[in-house]
Amino acid sequence: MMRAAIVPMILSFGLAALVGCASTEPPATTRDPHGNYATTSEFRSTQRREFMAAMRAGLDDFDRRRAELEARASRQGQPAVDELHDHLPGLVELRTTFVNSLAKLDATLDKDWPDRRRETEKAYEKLRSALDEAYEEVLK
Repeated sequence: MMRAAIVPMILSFGLAALVGCASTEPPATTRDPHGNYATTSEFRSTQRREFMAAMRAGLDDFDRRRAELEARASRQGQPAVDELHDHLPGLVELRTTFVNSLAKLDATLDKDWPDRRRETEKAYEKLRSALDEAYEEVLK
C-alpha cells in the first residue's frame, strides 16, 4: 500500500524539477535597444565562461536564422532561392571557420586566451555580417 503512494510522489517531484529548470532567457533572435542579439549580451565579456556561452548561443541563433532565411526564400519563389544559393557556400564556409575558431578557443591555455578570443570574435562578426547581408539581398 505504501508503494502505491510513493509513485505519485516521485512523479510530482520529477515534474517540479522539470518546471524549475525552464529557461527564462529571451528568445535568441530578440535584440536589445542597441541592436545586439539577446543571446550574445555577454559578447564583449572578458570572462572566458560567459564569452564561450555567448558564442555558442550566437551559433545556435545563426543556425535558426539561416533556416528561417531558407524557408522565407522558398516562399518568395525561384529568384529568391537562386540568390540564397549564391550566399550559402560563403555562409557555410564562415560557419565552419567560426566553429573551428571556437574549438581552438575552448582548448587554448589561459595565457593564450586573449589572442584566440579576438580571433573568435572576428570570425563571429564576419559570420553575422554575412548572414545579415544575405537577408538583405535574398529578401529584397
